[in-house]
Amino acid sequence: MDAKVVLDTNVYVSAIGWKGASHEIFNNCINGDLKLFLSADIFDEIKRVLNYPKFNFTQMEIEEFLGQILEIGNLVETEINIEIIRDDPSDNKFLECATTVEADYIISRDPHLLNIKEFKGIKIMSPEVFKE
Repeated sequence: MDAKVVLDTNVYVSAIGWKGASHEIFNNCINGDLKLFLSADIFDEIKRVLNYPKFNFTQMEIEEFLGQILEIGNLVETEINIEIIRDDPSDNKFLECATTVEADYIISRDPHLLNIKEFKGIKIMSPEVFKE
């Protein structure tokens, strides 16, 4: 497929913690079937969220997963400032990253992003819809 994808933090959390569509998508990134892109802001959010006590991930699991993300993901500097999502402005970083790399998809479970459906030719969909 070779599509360029930006994954929302909730997809990373699902990928490490559970089997299912998010896990499959992350494996597709590992296999090189999908090209994964993220920004430093996205990486920082992933790091913060994985450490939430409610998820109960060990420090080793988190460190290995973060290392894997950095290994397979393309870390990019976003040069665009997008302010479309007003209810949760921090979600704009996914649009900024995707726009910077001209991604094909943003994969997310966040309603703020999913409600947009498409942004500058970038399709926004849930992991389950993406896998169909």
